[in-house]
Amino acid sequence: MNVQRAAGRAAAALAAPLMLAGVVAGLGPAAASAATCQAWTGGGQPPSTGNGNNDLSSVTVVSACNAWAVGTDINNGQAQTLIEHWNGASWTVVPSPDPGNSDNTLSSVRALSANNAWAVGSTTDSKTGTTPLILHWDGFAWTPASSPSLPGISTLSGVRAVGANNVWAVGSTDNGPTKTLIEHWDGTAWTVVPSPSPGFDDELSGVAATSAANVWAVGQFTPPGGNQTALILHFDGTSWKQVPSSFPDGTFSSLASVAVTSTTNAWAVGFDQQLEPLMLHWDGTSWQRAPVPPLSSGTGDLAGVTSSSPSNAWAVGSTFDGFVHQNLILHWDGSTWTRVTSPNFSGSDFLGNVVGTPNGGFWGVGTLNADDQGTAQAMAIHCC
Repeated sequence: MNVQRAAGRAAAALAAPLMLAGVVAGLGPAAASAATCQAWTGGGQPPSTGNGNNDLSSVTVVSACNAWAVGTDINNGQAQTLIEHWNGASWTVVPSPDPGNSDNTLSSVRALSANNAWAVGSTTDSKTGTTPLILHWDGFAWTPASSPSLPGISTLSGVRAVGANNVWAVGSTDNGPTKTLIEHWDGTAWTVVPSPSPGFDDELSGVAATSAANVWAVGQFTPPGGNQTALILHFDGTSWKQVPSSFPDGTFSSLASVAVTSTTNAWAVGFDQQLEPLMLHWDGTSWQRAPVPPLSSGTGDLAGVTSSSPSNAWAVGSTFDGFVHQNLILHWDGSTWTRVTSPNFSGSDFLGNVVGTPNGGFWGVGTLNADDQGTAQAMAIHCC
């Protein structure tokens, strides 16, 4: 189930691939400095529909009074899309399509303007199987967009809009060995773009960009005879190529999200073979591991990262101790990553995504009661 996959990354990392990590991109020039973000609070939690499990996997912000969050509502064992809107005062559920007669999930959302936003995930139908789900917001309603027909099982996990006629979506397709999947919107249609798949069980979870010639995608792959390891791809305006992650192929690791502010500054986050948070930094030449604060107990992972400048970045995820997840928030000030106090609402909370707002604040979304200790519910926290 979507909620379980999103909440149980660290615990299940050795048994299942990481598939639900909302895409996170740079904030843009209007984002304020870290000093404007004083404390994270959780007032005005988003509604959880029905009587089943709900989670939010991704959030995007148009303005201080206009934000979108997407995820999944699991009712009576069936997954349905969940889209919620922030109007500056509260979150409300907005009708969203469920084209499949079995499961429908949303993993990532990105808005270009008040009347142009994209959300991606997957849809499962008894006749067509599991295929990519792409929804578009035109200012009035969310509607399905045509996606290329692919054999086997295909899903999308991240979306990033460079411009109205330049949108990227990443995920995986499985028609035998699992391979990376990258789709592109040119203003007219979505098409599949060739992408490297260096091993098997190859998946992409997050994508970010600063321009048409600087796009990053991250995930994981398994080389022949090796362990699952971090996968990093770059698009230079012409083609996608694999970039070394600084991890040997035999070292277990996985990346969930990427943020980029320039050709010489990018961050990628996930977890390593000790099931501890993993942070990689791009300096324009190579990806290198960056130290993060040690966890006091248990294990943990990072699921989302956002950055506005070389001296301001945020990363979110969860710590995991036994059967209990707790929210994890880290901040980069230009020299070190430090842990920031984060609200926790239930016995097990999980943050999956973070993004900045034009007025200098930040939103993080995820799941309450993430470990089946109760009904999982949508969660959102705010910092301003």
